[in-house]
Amino acid sequence: MSDVELVRALRSLRRTVQMLETELRHGRLDEGLLADIESLMERGIAGDGRCTALVTGVDSLRENTLTPRPERIADTIRSCEKLKDAIEGVTTILV
Repeated sequence: MSDVELVRALRSLRRTVQMLETELRHGRLDEGLLADIESLMERGIAGDGRCTALVTGVDSLRENTLTPRPERIADTIRSCEKLKDAIEGVTTILV
């Protein structure tokens, strides 16, 4: 994946993570947005060596959504924030 393609994919991923975070702040877990995040990762981001930290971040995000517990929403919001920071870190290097 070229740098330009990767930056575009990362920006799309960041927007999707931001939408998920917004939904979570309203107390809703949008499974469709989670599926979109996984789909974006599978379309090339996960396979790029510069994005290995993002794979871990998405895994953490997904794990937080699976276990029903009172702090699930708060933990998932924190995972979204960390993932957005990781995305920004990779994007900054590429731009």
